[in-house]
Amino acid sequence: MLKNEVAIIGAGLGGTTVAYGFQQRNYNAALINGSTQDNETLPDAKNVMVLEGYDGLAGDRGLAFNALKDNNVIIKKILDIKEKIVVCIASGGGTTGSGVIPHICTLLSEEKIVVAVLLMPRKDESIQKRLNAYNTAKELMKIEDMGAIIFVNNEAYSDLGKINAVLINMLDSFFSDNSSSSGSNFDDSEKIKMLKDRGAFLLSVLSDKNAEGEKVTTQSMVNALTAKNIFLPINNDGIVGNIGIVNQGKNNINEHEIEKAIGTPENVFIGHNGAVNIACASGLSFPTEYISKLGKDALQEQKKRLEKRKGFSLLDDLEEIPQPEQPEKKSKNKRTSMSFELLQNL
Repeated sequence: MLKNEVAIIGAGLGGTTVAYGFQQRNYNAALINGSTQDNETLPDAKNVMVLEGYDGLAGDRGLAFNALKDNNVIIKKILDIKEKIVVCIASGGGTTGSGVIPHICTLLSEEKIVVAVLLMPRKDESIQKRLNAYNTAKELMKIEDMGAIIFVNNEAYSDLGKINAVLINMLDSFFSDNSSSSGSNFDDSEKIKMLKDRGAFLLSVLSDKNAEGEKVTTQSMVNALTAKNIFLPINNDGIVGNIGIVNQGKNNINEHEIEKAIGTPENVFIGHNGAVNIACASGLSFPTEYISKLGKDALQEQKKRLEKRKGFSLLDDLEEIPQPEQPEKKSKNKRTSMSFELLQNL
């Protein structure tokens, strides 16, 4: 089972929240945060690491990188991970996660199969969050030895907890699948090939409603893979490296229909007798159009904001109003006057 060869690293509040979900399913998961306050939201989490000397990073991704660089103990723990596959998870709009995930992926990519999961902010989130996400995505795309990148769309549901739960369930189903049949199998080596494939990665998992005698249709899987999902929309360019399918029980998803919707891949891997229906695609072109618009819109808003700041009104100097001279009061008691002078000299 591929699950035994997978380690999880969650960075920042968003990343550690998802990583903790995997930890609860018995994955080897490390949680890295820049704020002790964020760690308090996961009191039962294990293997939690704090970037010492930086309690909060106030939106500065550069500071997050410096924090990682200054914490050799954390770097050593990352490099000591034994598993073959490392899934690195972070919120693109955050600070700690977005700042350190490109560097963690770079550190591990020479020796490991590295998969990045980037949680992308909604279009109505703050300017800084969208700019952070744009820059993080750009840096991840530039890593030459990078494996698959999964771009999660936080606009999929209003409840982020639901998005996290769907993500964890789908990836766990993919990693835990141990289906086998006398016909064909989607084995671990083929799954690894897909995870190593540079580009975007999509995944859909649907279960047959056995109690009602209903099976998942090919069209349902196509919709779940290309439209009704938690990922950024794919480009309509037909670029795809590999397609993988696991049929639940004796179901038979038509791979040709998936190819029509996504593109013609180099390989199609098919398995049967799975616990659920799985369809996935790797080596897809990066969703640059969507991410570029997200970043450019944020940049335009930032420019408008800065232009408005130039019109800051300041208070002018007030004209000085001459104060009338106060007549000096004569002391009636010399002793009182002398005592006051002594007090002043103390």
